[in-house]
Order: sequence, then C-alpha cells, then structure tokens
Amino acid sequence: MSGTGSSDRLLYSTVIVVALVAVGHAAIFVRMAEADSLVIAAYRMLIAALVLLPFALYTGWEELRKLTRREWGLIGLGSVFLALHFATWIEGVALTSIANSVVLVTLTPVWLALWSLVALRRPPGARLWAAILLAVGGSTIMAWGSMKLGLDSLLGDALALAGGLFFAAFFLVAENIRRRVGVMVFVVLVYAGAAFLLWVPVLGLGLPVAGFSGETYFALVAIAVISQVIGHSGFNWAVRVISPMVLALALLAEPILSAALGWIYFREGFGVETVLGGFLILGAIYLGMRAESGSAKAQTG
Repeated sequence: MSGTGSSDRLLYSTVIVVALVAVGHAAIFVRMAEADSLVIAAYRMLIAALVLLPFALYTGWEELRKLTRREWGLIGLGSVFLALHFATWIEGVALTSIANSVVLVTLTPVWLALWSLVALRRPPGARLWAAILLAVGGSTIMAWGSMKLGLDSLLGDALALAGGLFFAAFFLVAENIRRRVGVMVFVVLVYAGAAFLLWVPVLGLGLPVAGFSGETYFALVAIAVISQVIGHSGFNWAVRVISPMVLALALLAEPILSAALGWIYFREGFGVETVLGGFLILGAIYLGMRAESGSAKAQTG
C-alpha cells in the first residue's frame, strides 16, 4: 500500500479484516440453514445479485449495453463454474467438518499454479513442486481421517476439493474478462447467471424453497449479504490499492477462522488428521503463491 497515508492504510486494513470475518462465516451459515445445499446456493446467488443490481445499473448501464458476444460468452462460462463451485462446496460442508471443507476448498492457488505449469508451459521451480507435494500430502491425510468417520465425510472432502477446482476455473475466466469489463457489471451478471443455473435444478427437482424456520431464512439472507456481498465485494474493493498477493495471503487465515467459528458456534472439534493436513495445505498454498510471485517478478524485472 505504498503511497497511501496512515488513515488510508487503516481503512483498507479494516476492510480486509471485516471481509475475512464475513467470508469465514459462510460455512457457519450453511450449517444453520436447514435446507438442501442446492437451495442454499441458489438463494445465495440470487439475493447477492439482487442486492448489487441497482449499483450495477447506476454505475455501469452504458457498459452493460456495449458487452460483446465474446464477453457474454465468458460471463456465461464463469456463471457455470461459480454455480458448480457453490453447489459442490455447500454440499461438502453438510457432509464433512467445517475445518476440512474450508481448508480443501482453499487449494485454489495450487490448482492455478498447476494450470500455469500445464497450459502456460512454465517450468516449475522448487517451491512450486514443494507446494504440490504438500497439497497432495495434506489432502491425503485429511481424507484418511475422514475415512475413519465414514464414507459420507470422505464424500464431503471430495466435494470440497471439487469446489476449489471449480473456483480456480472461475478465477481464470474472471481474470480474462475483467481486463475489459468493470467489476460491478461482471459480478452482478455472473451472480445472476449462477443463480439461474442453480434455480433450474432446484425447481426441476421440486426441492422445498419456502416454509423454513426463521433461523434458516436468516442464514440464507446472511450468507448472501454478509459472506457474498460484504465479504467478496470487500476484497474486490480493496484490490484497488492492496496487491492481490497480499490479499491472497490474508485469505490463508480463512480455514483457521472457520474452524474456530465451528468450535465456537457448534462445539465442532477437529481431529489430528485435520490439523496436520490443514497445516500442510496452508503451507502448500503459501509456497505456491511465493513461487508465482517470484515468477511474476522475474518476468517484469
């Protein structure tokens, strides 16, 4: 945050902390909501899109009108990956522990590093290989712990892992289209597209979408407004001044925060496998991002 005053640094630091706490509560709200995972994901995207729609129309109406066919196609593709991300991860939270689900879904930076290796033909350095090995080892240890708890917990781990892969794919699409489309327009359209894709199976399968308890309705609104609008939008706003690498490092605290919140709200403990595997995965993410940061500096230097 070079070039900013102490008051600006305090403001942006406060936004990051608030956004991190908001995103960290997502798994808590999922546990509170007594609804099908697809219904939770559908409400999350729909409410978030409706909340942000007036701002997008006010600030980006001309931009909306000028979107090209290619940009609409990328928005549609991003919507597919985002819908799959939330559908798989939220179902995973219901089947495995909060700690496992959040740690495994934050493997996204490692998947992005692997994509760079395969698609961009970047030769991997020692840090990247170490990150990949740590990630595989951590995931294996956590899966071993879940196997002892039953097949449902193991399936939850697999769904959380898939959620991270889908989010990595979404990130790649977003990175491409954000070079030409403003953040508010892109976010509203991709949220709306994901909402549509999630509501189609919800209504097609005849899943209950009303008649919930007050706590469930609160959780559905909270996960959309707090975790999605405040949490994700807060990071998007802060990235104007704070480097993406610093923000990514801040997000490493999310699994620890979510696990702590799971214990506070539900007294949900975590076994030795979760702790050991989680530390290995966090180390993998850190090394992977350091490797990517070093590669980026080498290219610009």
